[in-house]
Amino acid sequence: LLNAGALPNQDPINCLQIALRMGNYELMNLLLRHGANVNYFCRVNTTHFPSALQYALKDEVMLRMLMNYGYDVHRCFDCPLGNSSHSQYVTDGWTSTVIKDTMFCEVITLSWLKHLSGKVVRVMLDYVDHVNICWKLEAVLKEQELWPDINSILTNPRSLKHLCRLKIRECMGRLRLRCPVFMTFLPLPDCLKDYVLYKEYDLYGQENFRGTD
Repeated sequence: LLNAGALPNQDPINCLQIALRMGNYELMNLLLRHGANVNYFCRVNTTHFPSALQYALKDEVMLRMLMNYGYDVHRCFDCPLGNSSHSQYVTDGWTSTVIKDTMFCEVITLSWLKHLSGKVVRVMLDYVDHVNICWKLEAVLKEQELWPDINSILTNPRSLKHLCRLKIRECMGRLRLRCPVFMTFLPLPDCLKDYVLYKEYDLYGQENFRGTD
C-alpha cells in the first residue's frame, strides 16, 4: 500500500502511533521512510511536545529512531515557567485519557518515570544545540547518575562539528532527510552523509542489533 502511494498521516488514529504502541521497530521504520509525521500530536492526550515520545521513554532504540527522523526535541525543553517554581498540582494520576497541554518536565518527573529522566535527556542532547532546562527538570536530573555528563553538556559550548550537522539537517528539512533517493544525489562524501543522518546512533540499523552478519 505504501509503495502504491498510501498516505500514512491521513487516518484518524495515527498509524505511527499504533506502531509505537506495539513496539514494532520494522513497522515504525517502514512508516517513517514513507513520510509518517514523527511530530504528530495525539488528539486525545494533548501534550506540549509531539506525542510519539511518550511511547519511547523506556526504549532507546525507539527513542533514537524518532530523533534520527527529525523529532522536534526543542519542544521538550520549552517550559514557560523556566526557573520559576512550578505548580504543586500532583500529576501522578496522568493517564492516556487526560486532556491537558502537558509539558515534558511534568511527564518525565512523575514518580514512576523520573528514574528514566537522565537517560532520556542525555539522548535528547545529542540532537540539539544549547538548551535551557527548567527548575523542575533540573531538580530531578540532579538525582540521576548521568547528571555530571548532562551538566557538562549544558554548561559548555557544543562542538562546531555538531552545530554544523544540526544546521545542515535544518536546511535539508525532515522529508529530505528520510528520503534515500535524495541522499544519494547529495554531493557529500558517504562518511559525511552518515554523520548528518546520525548513523552512529541508528541502533535499529546496526548489525549487532538486527542480529545479521
